[in-house]
Amino acid sequence: MLDLERILRKIIAYRFKKLRGDIPYELISSQRANMNRIEQGINVTSGNFVSDTLLDEYSKYFGKSKPELIFGNNAEIENTLCFMFLQVFVKIIPDVKVPDMQYPFKSEEFQDDISPDTYEKFREIFTIFGDYYRWYKIRRFEDISDKDIDVVSMFKIVWALLNKKVVSSFKVQVITEFFNDSEPKFNFNQINVKFNLWYEKYFVNSIMPEFLQKLRTDSIFKMGFLVKDLIDNFIEVDLPKSYLEDVPLEEFYLPMKNYHISFKEDISDEDIEKLSTEIVEMLTRDTSINGLDDIKRIDGEKFFTEFDFVTDESISFVDETRRVSAQSLLDSILMTPDIFDRLHDLNSKERKIPGLLTVNSQASKLFQIKVNEVYLQQIDELVRFQNIYINLIKWDELETFL
Repeated sequence: MLDLERILRKIIAYRFKKLRGDIPYELISSQRANMNRIEQGINVTSGNFVSDTLLDEYSKYFGKSKPELIFGNNAEIENTLCFMFLQVFVKIIPDVKVPDMQYPFKSEEFQDDISPDTYEKFREIFTIFGDYYRWYKIRRFEDISDKDIDVVSMFKIVWALLNKKVVSSFKVQVITEFFNDSEPKFNFNQINVKFNLWYEKYFVNSIMPEFLQKLRTDSIFKMGFLVKDLIDNFIEVDLPKSYLEDVPLEEFYLPMKNYHISFKEDISDEDIEKLSTEIVEMLTRDTSINGLDDIKRIDGEKFFTEFDFVTDESISFVDETRRVSAQSLLDSILMTPDIFDRLHDLNSKERKIPGLLTVNSQASKLFQIKVNEVYLQQIDELVRFQNIYINLIKWDELETFL
């Protein structure tokens, strides 16, 4: 449970002490002991830090409304809520120093016992930053995980986007609920109950979804969602170490006739005629394949054997399974010419790894490592571009974006 009462006790103690100044207690109320206790920030066993009776007396004496005496003016309400959310934020970021806010808030007074359920829901907001989600899912497990993530600016941006909606909702759904005709008296010890109900019902289930949906349509922030999608659905971050050194590779290459002719200056007309005849013979021969015998026949054919200026560069028939270096195979795949990127012909029998989708899971893991490398490069580029674009946004435009 988020403890707003703890924060308010300190603020109210400061506010009441400042209001009273040198005014004698008795001029304000007969509850001198309680007034002194409040100014010292000391709570009571019931948790009802400020009674409704004493609050009414302060309101009448100083001419201030009860809501303002408890929660402050608009600027103070915003500052208090900002601190409450900052407390949640520090639970989901690297262990870095967060600068103090305005008095009386200090970072060393952050609430320690915030439940995971509370801050995990809050984490979803920061998926608008590809930089954050890359850190959370990948880089936080590295030794220098906090070197390149500006969490302070991230929080400032989110708060600039959200603060008006958050403050407005809080005033209507929490503060107004305490001071309306249906409430017979003010109970300070019910603030946490109402605040946490508001956090779950209105902030998590209403403000957050609207916020995320709006930013999904923005060309800058949608890059953060794209990074999250790539990491969640295409990258496996917990791959076990593979000790696989080689894999079985089935190779099937049809014979391919290829000859290089280096014409000599003194070639005779007779040789040219013979060469032309053999070229025609090679090009018009039967190359149809109906079975293994046809393949072997084509593989055994020889041409231009009597010419010393013709080099045979033909590819022989290959039909075998051999073990090859797994790493070398993966490297060769990445070096495949672009033209093959558009082909997905499973009937092609050139190279196959038996059991790639079933029993040969080690090979699949090696492929996933290479896939990770490809997507991580794309993620790094997306993060870089998003950071550049975010730096071009004016702060006052953030506050009116939603």
